[in-house]
Amino acid sequence: MFDFKPTEDIISMSEFRNTLADCVARTAETHRPIILTQNGRATSVFLSAAEWEKISEKLYNAELYEDILVGEGESERGEVYTTEEVMRMTDEAIKNATKPSRAKKRTQKLAVAG
Repeated sequence: MFDFKPTEDIISMSEFRNTLADCVARTAETHRPIILTQNGRATSVFLSAAEWEKISEKLYNAELYEDILVGEGESERGEVYTTEEVMRMTDEAIKNATKPSRAKKRTQKLAVAG
């Protein structure tokens, strides 16, 4: 994914603070991340917005593909629902989500009576 160059792409946090503009330009130009260290240990990764978008899209697509594989497996095992069943379950979930709890009803009655 990245043509990582440890001698160029690992810098301390203090060097990063002192050369921030250069680091921004470098990540945009090289498309490589910069590994930031603190007390000699890697703590953060700095990369361009364009590279972040590419990574995010790949992660999203990987998750989507995984969801599709799960769905295909469920379908093969017969773990499917009809449209009517889905609509009924959705209606029930909405009703349950919008019902006030007993404690909330009691609090509302006390507030009105108070």
